[in-house]
Formats: sequence, structure tokens, C-alpha cells
Amino acid sequence: MKEEDKVTSVLKWAGEGSSDKEWYPPSDPNFCVCVYEVTKYILPITNIREQIEALAQYVAEKMGGEIPKEKLQNFSWQLHISELKFQLKSNVVPIGLIKKGIFYHRALLFKALADKVGIGCSLVRGEYGRAWNEVKLMNESRKGVTGGLPPFETYIVDLMFHPGRLMKIKSKEANLYRFL
Repeated sequence: MKEEDKVTSVLKWAGEGSSDKEWYPPSDPNFCVCVYEVTKYILPITNIREQIEALAQYVAEKMGGEIPKEKLQNFSWQLHISELKFQLKSNVVPIGLIKKGIFYHRALLFKALADKVGIGCSLVRGEYGRAWNEVKLMNESRKGVTGGLPPFETYIVDLMFHPGRLMKIKSKEANLYRFL
């Protein structure tokens, strides 16, 4: 056998190359619209803290709005996601189609949009369907002090209860947001 034939037969035996059609993720035109809107709305804002707050409010609005803690159990996101999966006949749901999302849906959309507009943030996955975004901001109280740059502080971005609120990472409110 020629070398090419050997490689082809091995790939077919391994299950690769058996289909001429390559798999691509579904397109997400709704996400592209979100990127356009966020770019137009957020980039003119010059203060990074205000950009983060505005993006958080945008994401919350796209995912069903602010949810009071006491009404979180009544927020019917599961049915919405199930309907999307059924319509698409897939477990892969484009993020732009989700209109009712909780912690991890919102955190993923925030991260994707933040990356598109150049806002630095981390996506952190917790337990029991929790996820959140962490951002680093300069300590404003030390701004102007000689001797180098002021230290950065890490904040968690609230996308659920008070969209746009920034909570210091080790604070009681941040722990309640992450582990409630």
C-alpha cells in the first residue's frame, strides 16, 4: 500500500473521514447584533468602571432583567432553554438566542461581549450552576499616591440581583452571590 492509502484507511478505521461533511457550530446572528449594540453603546464610555457597569446592565436586560433574590426560584429559565434545545434539535444553544438566563448564561454572555470590546475579565465557574465574572480595577483611594501604580482590586460583577454592582472579591455580599 502507498503511504497515502495507509493513512486514509487508518483514519476511516478510526471513524474519521467517514463523512465528507465537516461539523461547524451553528451561526449566531443574535450574538453578532449584541456585539454591534455593545460596541456602539459601551466604547464611547471612557471610564472602565462605567463600561463594566453598563455592560452588566445590558447583559442582564438581554437575559430577562434584574431578578430579586426572593423570586429567583420562580424565574422560569429551564423551560425556555428546553424549548430552544427542542427547536434546534440540539443541546448546543447559541448564546444569542437565550432570552432567560441565570448565573452561568449571563456570565458567559458578559465574558464573550467583554472580550469583543476589550474589557478584561475572567469567567469563573462555581458549583450548582453558578458562574460569575471577576474584573480587576485600580484602587481609586490610592490614585495619585507617589511610588508607582496603585494596586488592583478584584471585584465580582453582579449580573442577577443588582446588575452593574461591583462587589469586592472577599466581601460578604460577593460570597453570597457566589455560594448562595
